[in-house]
Amino acid sequence: MYKKISLSLAALSCAVSLQAFGLGDAASALSAVQSTTQTTKAAPATTKDQSSGLMGMLTSQLGVTDKQAAGGVGSILNYAKGELPSNDYSTLAGAIPNSSSLLAMAPQASSSLGALGAMGGSSAGGMAALASQFSSLGLSSSMITQFVPVILNYFKGTNATGAAGILSGLF
Repeated sequence: MYKKISLSLAALSCAVSLQAFGLGDAASALSAVQSTTQTTKAAPATTKDQSSGLMGMLTSQLGVTDKQAAGGVGSILNYAKGELPSNDYSTLAGAIPNSSSLLAMAPQASSSLGALGAMGGSSAGGMAALASQFSSLGLSSSMITQFVPVILNYFKGTNATGAAGILSGLF
C-alpha cells in the first residue's frame, strides 16, 4: 500500500513540477502508475528467476556462496551426465533452468581420487570425481548429500516429478 502511495505521489509531483494540471490529469497519472504496478506484479517468472530460485534455496539453506551453489549443481549435473542414459539426463537437465551454463561452471575433477573409498554409489569413480569437484569449490564431500534434498525440494515446487525421480535414483 505504501509503495502505491509513494509511486502516486512521485507521479503527482512530476506532473506538478512540469505544469499546472486539473484533477483529471492527476487521476490519469495515478491510473498509469497503478496499471504499471499491476503489470509488474502479474509478470510471469522468467527462466533466470527460476534459476535464481534454486540458487537462492541453496545459498540460504546451506550457507554456500553463489559460486559454490552454481558449481555444485553443475558438478551434480556432470555426474548425472556420466551416469544416466541420455533421455534421463535430458529430463533432469531440462528441469534445471540454465543447466548448460551451470554444467560449464563445474570445476574440473582432481586426478587424485582419494575419496573413492569413502563414497558409495553406482559409480565409485564418478562419485570420487564429484567429491573432487566439490572439494575444488571449497565444499566437503558431505555437502553433496545436502545439495540433493534442496534440489529435490526445488523440483517439488516446480512439479518436475520425473526429474526428482531420476535424481533420487542417482543418490
